[in-house]
Amino acid sequence: MRNRRRNLYHFFFFFNTHTLSLCLSLSLSISLSRRLQTMPETEPLIKGVRSDILLDPSTEVSGFIASELEQEELLRDPTYHSTDNGDDIEAQVDVPDTLSQNRINVIVGSMFVGVFLAALDGTVVTTLVSRIASEFDSLPKLSWIATAYLLSSSTFQPLYGKLSDIFGRKPLLLFSNLTFALGCLICATAQDVNVLIFGRFISGIGGGGLTSLSSITTSDVVPLKNRGLYQGITNIAFACGSGAGSLLGGVFVNHEELLGGWRGAFGFQVPLTIISAYLIYKYLALPKGSPGLGVAGFDITRKLKLIDWYGSATLIVFLFSFLTAASLGGKEIAYSSPQFIALSVLTTSFLGLFIFVECKAMAPILPLHFMKIPTVTGVSISLFCFCMTSFAVYFIIPIYYTTVFNLNSQQIGWRFAPNFFTIIFGSVGAGYYMKTTGKYYYLNIISGFIAVFGTLRIAMINPSYTTFEQYLLIVTQGMGVSVIITSTLLALIAAVPHEHQAATTSISYLFRSCGSTLGVAIGSAIMSRRLDKELETRVMSFLSDKHPLDELVHIIDRASHNTEYVHGGAPEWVKQTLIDSYAVSTKQAFSFCLVTSIVGLASLFLIKEYTLHSTLTRK
Repeated sequence: MRNRRRNLYHFFFFFNTHTLSLCLSLSLSISLSRRLQTMPETEPLIKGVRSDILLDPSTEVSGFIASELEQEELLRDPTYHSTDNGDDIEAQVDVPDTLSQNRINVIVGSMFVGVFLAALDGTVVTTLVSRIASEFDSLPKLSWIATAYLLSSSTFQPLYGKLSDIFGRKPLLLFSNLTFALGCLICATAQDVNVLIFGRFISGIGGGGLTSLSSITTSDVVPLKNRGLYQGITNIAFACGSGAGSLLGGVFVNHEELLGGWRGAFGFQVPLTIISAYLIYKYLALPKGSPGLGVAGFDITRKLKLIDWYGSATLIVFLFSFLTAASLGGKEIAYSSPQFIALSVLTTSFLGLFIFVECKAMAPILPLHFMKIPTVTGVSISLFCFCMTSFAVYFIIPIYYTTVFNLNSQQIGWRFAPNFFTIIFGSVGAGYYMKTTGKYYYLNIISGFIAVFGTLRIAMINPSYTTFEQYLLIVTQGMGVSVIITSTLLALIAAVPHEHQAATTSISYLFRSCGSTLGVAIGSAIMSRRLDKELETRVMSFLSDKHPLDELVHIIDRASHNTEYVHGGAPEWVKQTLIDSYAVSTKQAFSFCLVTSIVGLASLFLIKEYTLHSTLTRK
């Protein structure tokens, strides 16, 4: 426990010190990349303004000082473009009104590489951690090697939308790629486990930007009617990266002399990320009038003043404390420990503080006032619930397969394989449907019912399921959720003005990351709590002279901490009892998943049908 507490303190130290480093690095990256953008001729920054009163459209509060008025009008203007920080506009190279299809393909393809690598880096450590922990003799810190990336990625991901509205998509994409590459390089060359954890944290900051900015930037270059098809391909890239991570990690470990072992697994991502960054630098030039070009005519100092620093800081602390508590609570950190209580207090306090700050902010980092729009609310809740359901299912089903069906890791992996093809079909199919019809409302509703039905089928699982049924078990649920993730994004973007699509897209990523993390945390907590009760009740019923208390306590302890013990070490006389205990406890967690999926379905009815325009100008 002392080691775990020290590890937690070390990581919080890393978080606080290097968040400051991140801000300084971001400023430097923007300064270096500002000369790389091609800029259009712009209109005057401050247009005609009423002299009597000015209202913030998000808070309806009047009485800003002059500098705030200028910034508020600037950020509200949907026609602002990026210029070379106040340099002579006439001397700058003009950008195109539209982009050719070949150029769009190169831009989007380069971002797909980033999405693939960001997803891969989140799962590649699953087959590397044991080798890394052995090499550094640091088994107590094993969980941080995997968790550091996910924590930083989910924490910083929602910030990129508004920041890219200020600094431009291109500088932020370059920053994300270079930060991700730097983190991977640190991991590949680390000589200490703490340095490795720090590298994972840095790469997570970049990885969060790679995933969110790819979606945001695609919306800048692709008309809304075609947007779903590209989002479907993005989902495929993410799924491929997630699925390939553990596989590639195993390949690098098994061929250490040829590929460099676990260091090579991190190192090979660096040149691929650099190539992606180069393609973005060379080919990404957004059309005239795009909000992705950033704020016009401001130097770096003035742009930094446009950032909602209070909102950003409170959001970072809230997300980091929440995700840490959800990820490690009940495992690395006991629920009754002072650390977990402190994290819970931090989470609650800074969530309230964040909401308060954002309601008063002139240009909030996340435009929470858009939550008043039913479609935005419906999309956010549905994504939260369905991501919670999916990740809980993906976490718990392998436990059921291992303990009840006595399957090994390879057999479980094969049973997950059909779901990969389902995600491809659902994502691309949804995009093609919306491109063809321009509609999404009934697609959402039908997909929601499919997802609920699939979750119900999972909740009804029993030992009599055939091998064929096991292969198809999560296909139905995966189909419904893959369509929903694709179609709800378009509904969200269509519900708000185009100039706000970046910050609003960040809201969806916030709810998705929180839902997925909380789903695993709550699902595993429900299962663990019920498992402890079932084991105590069922195993203790064997108490006798033949089976003394010490023996039964040992069996309960082993069975509750090691799923392979059920079939690989437990006495024959108690094996079926352990199987039944796991079957009951996992099914209770699946019942929780069913409830969350029903809530997600209900929230889909809040979504309204908006026009999916065929042009970027939405005319």
